[in-house]
Amino acid sequence: MVAEMLKCEQTKSLSVYQHGQSVRNHFFELIHALKHDDEDTLRKWRIPKWLLEYKDCILANLHEPGKIELYTLYHDCGKPYCRYVDKKMGTVHFPNHAEVSRYIWACVGGNDVVGHLIADDMVIHTATAEEIDRKLDEEWDTRDTVTLLLAALAEVHSNAKMFGGIESTSFKSKWKKIDRRGNQIMKRLFPKT
Repeated sequence: MVAEMLKCEQTKSLSVYQHGQSVRNHFFELIHALKHDDEDTLRKWRIPKWLLEYKDCILANLHEPGKIELYTLYHDCGKPYCRYVDKKMGTVHFPNHAEVSRYIWACVGGNDVVGHLIADDMVIHTATAEEIDRKLDEEWDTRDTVTLLLAALAEVHSNAKMFGGIESTSFKSKWKKIDRRGNQIMKRLFPKT
């Protein structure tokens, strides 16, 4: 699986495996900065208000570091198996890559919790408010939700260079979606009394 991830390009000169390493590193950088009030690191990020407002609840409700590491590193492990090149446009696509990644993860005997996170990796990025509410009502527990939300934030920062930096229109568009979902999720999970 790792060999295939290393051979498959996520983007020019970045393999799927290297992308996973970057997302993992960004995730743990963010957690470290939040735990230690590392303002220098936090200044390099576009930090949503909800992240600081609910910091203690977030830090107390993450999956354990080993599962987070596996999830973030291997979240795209199925991309080598669903890669499609549009010959007309010359663009690369990875249709249904989250579900394919969950399948590949299961085939190598991966942990079920990590597989569930892998399968839902794109939800924060793409779901409507109603779809998020359904996930919260029917599928996700608090640790799943908080871990997926922070992974989405880590991933958009990991990909920032590809988008043109955190001031680019593309980055801001992706970040804004995560910000809206984060607000929605925090209010549902941790209502103020």
